[in-house]
Amino acid sequence: MFANYLTHMNFTKRLFRATLITTILIGIYASTHAQESQSLGNWNSILLKGKISHKWLLFGEGHIRSSNYDLKYDYFEIKSGIGYAVTKNFTVLVSSGFFNTDEPGGFFQTPALQKELRTWLELNLKQTFSRFNFEHRARLEQRFIGDNYKNRIKYRLGLLLPLNKSEMVQGSIYLAVTDELFIPQYGSHVIEKNRLYFGTGYKMNKNAALQIGWVNDTDYKLNSQFVKNYLQIMLIYDFTSLIKKHT
Repeated sequence: MFANYLTHMNFTKRLFRATLITTILIGIYASTHAQESQSLGNWNSILLKGKISHKWLLFGEGHIRSSNYDLKYDYFEIKSGIGYAVTKNFTVLVSSGFFNTDEPGGFFQTPALQKELRTWLELNLKQTFSRFNFEHRARLEQRFIGDNYKNRIKYRLGLLLPLNKSEMVQGSIYLAVTDELFIPQYGSHVIEKNRLYFGTGYKMNKNAALQIGWVNDTDYKLNSQFVKNYLQIMLIYDFTSLIKKHT
């Protein structure tokens, strides 16, 4: 029985590793065979989160992107915040972040096109039906862009669905889908941006998961819209167990 378990775990790891390599190769091929304006972008992320008590939690994120599937990154963002669990499934968070945009392909060698500081209040509600794990995330953003100030509301609906397990546990291969709407307080459009994500992940252990997916970013301009696609690789790490060891 234990041997069968090990065989299953090895197969799961090989399957996810093959999926990761195949996805990256497809991304490179698609990028090198596309026009500059239609090329696939590269988006790498790390998400850190953990409970520091029964009710309080901390999180941090780092994201770096390039307009083409290469290492000439032209955008990064760093975010952190603190949250309070009102109930088991409802959390309130206060966060801030710094966002930097450069010329495409410059690898931050040119003056930034835009530097932005954001603060936001976030409401997070989770719902579980069988193995379907839904998340509702609403953010009220305050944006400081140079001398300009803007407000914006974001709403994201997400789904995590374990495929080979009945719940999200070690060894789970899962499907991740999100759709997020960006709604400006003032402006000519009701929707400023729509961000759609399809991905798959592998929960390596109780603390860490590796996730790969496709991001479709649609910006709605006054008389047109701009669509950009990214291949995203994301590492998610929960440091709750590390906190418990030192308390």
